Amino acid sequence: MDNITGLRKGIIRKRSVFVTLLVSYLAVFLIPVIIGSYGYVRIEQIMIDNAYRSNAAMLEQIKHLMNTRTKEIDYLMRQVAFNPKQQMLMNEGKGPLSARNQYAFIEFMKELSRYSTSNKMIFDFYVYFSESDTILTPTLKTDSKNFYDNIYTYDDMSYEEYKENHLLGKHYKTYSPAQITITKVKEKNIISYEQSLPYGEKNQILGSISILIDDEQIREALQETEGLHNGSIYIMNEQMNVIVGPNQDKAGVPIDELKQRLTSGGKGFLYQTEGEELFVAYTRSDQNGWTYVSAFPKKVVLEQVNTVKKWSIITVLICLLGGLLACVYMTRRHYNPIREVIRMIRGRSGADSPEMNELAFIKDTVDSLFGKEYQLKNKLSQQLPIIRTDFLSRLVRGQVDVRSITEQDIDFMGLKFDSDLFAVLIIDIDDGSQFMTEDNEREWALIRFVMSNLSNEMLHNRSYFLELAKNRVLILVNEGRGPEEANQALREYISELMDLMRNKFKTWITVGVSRWHQGLTGISQCHDEAMLAVSYKMINGSHSVLFYDELQRLDTTTFRYPLDLELQLMNYTKNGDTDNMLRLLDQIYQINFHGSQLTPDMAYFLFMGLLNTLLKTLDALRLDYRTFFPGDGDPTKYIMEVATASQMHERVKNIFFKICEEVRESRTDHNEALYQNVKAFVEKHYADNNLNLTMIADHFNLNPVYVSAFFKKYGGENLNDFTTRVRIDHTKRLLAEELTVNEIAQLVGYSNNMALTKVFKKLEGITPGIYREQIRKNRAADHEN
Repeated sequence: MDNITGLRKGIIRKRSVFVTLLVSYLAVFLIPVIIGSYGYVRIEQIMIDNAYRSNAAMLEQIKHLMNTRTKEIDYLMRQVAFNPKQQMLMNEGKGPLSARNQYAFIEFMKELSRYSTSNKMIFDFYVYFSESDTILTPTLKTDSKNFYDNIYTYDDMSYEEYKENHLLGKHYKTYSPAQITITKVKEKNIISYEQSLPYGEKNQILGSISILIDDEQIREALQETEGLHNGSIYIMNEQMNVIVGPNQDKAGVPIDELKQRLTSGGKGFLYQTEGEELFVAYTRSDQNGWTYVSAFPKKVVLEQVNTVKKWSIITVLICLLGGLLACVYMTRRHYNPIREVIRMIRGRSGADSPEMNELAFIKDTVDSLFGKEYQLKNKLSQQLPIIRTDFLSRLVRGQVDVRSITEQDIDFMGLKFDSDLFAVLIIDIDDGSQFMTEDNEREWALIRFVMSNLSNEMLHNRSYFLELAKNRVLILVNEGRGPEEANQALREYISELMDLMRNKFKTWITVGVSRWHQGLTGISQCHDEAMLAVSYKMINGSHSVLFYDELQRLDTTTFRYPLDLELQLMNYTKNGDTDNMLRLLDQIYQINFHGSQLTPDMAYFLFMGLLNTLLKTLDALRLDYRTFFPGDGDPTKYIMEVATASQMHERVKNIFFKICEEVRESRTDHNEALYQNVKAFVEKHYADNNLNLTMIADHFNLNPVYVSAFFKKYGGENLNDFTTRVRIDHTKRLLAEELTVNEIAQLVGYSNNMALTKVFKKLEGITPGIYREQIRKNRAADHEN
């Protein structure tokens, strides 16, 4: 008998609330410790990832800086390459230079000296003319041999190699490193940027442009980055030759062995070298073709990791010891009140020691004392539909801790899930006007009730229906079959539901469908996916079925509405050019919605951008925007109250069309005045060598494209042709005087006699010299008569 009593007491002790509380506290304490331990294991990878990101970010900064600098270098090269004087001198023949050509070289040197730049990377630049073997710098004119011997001498190549490879070689924006001795005194690392002349010529090379870049200026930009993780920085040109490497006091890496890895894609990798592992990060520039490489040792990064791990282990051990003591203390503290209640019940009721858990004993005692379990269940059953709806609403939104839900909870709320496979449908009621007669809440409730009954019937009571808004409902589907069979059944249900609603109830709907997810934890994800899918109604249009997994496979991109298109659209509108305005709006719609797939957010931002352009145009024209928008004059509401992108596009076109009509009505008399003013401006400034379409447009504060199109359309003649005709008319007048053709060319706006002769012959069919001889013959004939 005593053995039985002892066994019973042991069972009671095992089932005691004290043990339950202690285990609970230990679980709560150990879970974050375990999670934290896993986090410490991940520290190494996190540090490595951070090192990659920080080095990649620094490389992007360097790339941006170098892009800016090399863009300035390219701009300097283009100024020189397209200079008319350079092109004239490049075509001069071999042999001794005439006095006139000598003077032209001096004049061109003066122009070179005016090409100043704030780019500290540019050390010097020069132009080589192969026909006359002449090199020009902003301060010097000499031949190539003297230039090589006394100005810039390459340590690693002879004069013949220098001339063949650098001066006469075929180059197109070529960057190459070189060791150059300056005036035989000071050595300086110089990077050469070379371009063959004439620009774009591939066969006949007449010369070249060389821009010398100071290597030290690039290294100063790399100084801070090289200090990051004690690494090395390399810059390579488009041919993967190293332009800039690490400083002399740093050990380099076998960069030749890394080149194959650099061309295989990716942004970083781990490289094993002699006794050391290196992290390599790199990036490329599309502008100049340079590749920027950062290599830093792994051990430097892991030194911090090892320190953190050591202190983490010490901290975890201290926390374990303190936590165990705290769990025992808290368990005793919270168990004491329960023990006192048990003692009080046993003392007043005379009951023996409980054979069950203390809390169960207290519950049975309370139930027996009050006997109101039936009443409570009756009240709960009356409120059960509301409780179930509220629970489902919070469940699909992820506002329920599903870990705490038990099977008893599910049964209590009258829910039945045959499996752990769930999907969510969001249904928008797009148009029910043919079914409803009064469009009131009663009729909307009737449509929702019809859809609820149809869903329960077709899904065989494996779904739950929720009302989200007046025109939006949610269906939670629980499927016991496999994903493939479930997908097929769901598609058939949606198709049948849409047909019934359209044909029998004259109601059109749009359905957003999530993927299938496992367990209660996946329901909120189903809800989010269905909401995202139905939002694509803006792109795909109403009365459609939108599957989330199909939308995810689409090539989504950001909207394309660059600044030049915006300026062009504003100019067309401000000038009342309706045809071009409508064409450009259709083009913007085509490039964004045909051939690519925008997300609804991106589509929204695109139309907000168009609306912003519209408002800026109205402001520039000093027009009140409220007169162009129907209703209360709210622009955003007018554009966004429709459901699809095509409808928004039509509304935007409608407003732009109204503005063009307003502009055209107000500017009818302005065209003749503008045409005459442009002609007068050309007649006045025909002698200016800088007279061109841009200069004329800037004078009248108009867009060059608009000025050209306007002049052609209004006068029937191209503006450039009109300018040429004015200059040639004045040329024929001046040819009757005692002036040289070169002097006349300067007086009528041409840079030299060659340019004038070419244009004159094209327009008149003869050269200026022949025309002058004809004038003299006519005068002589008149004199004889």
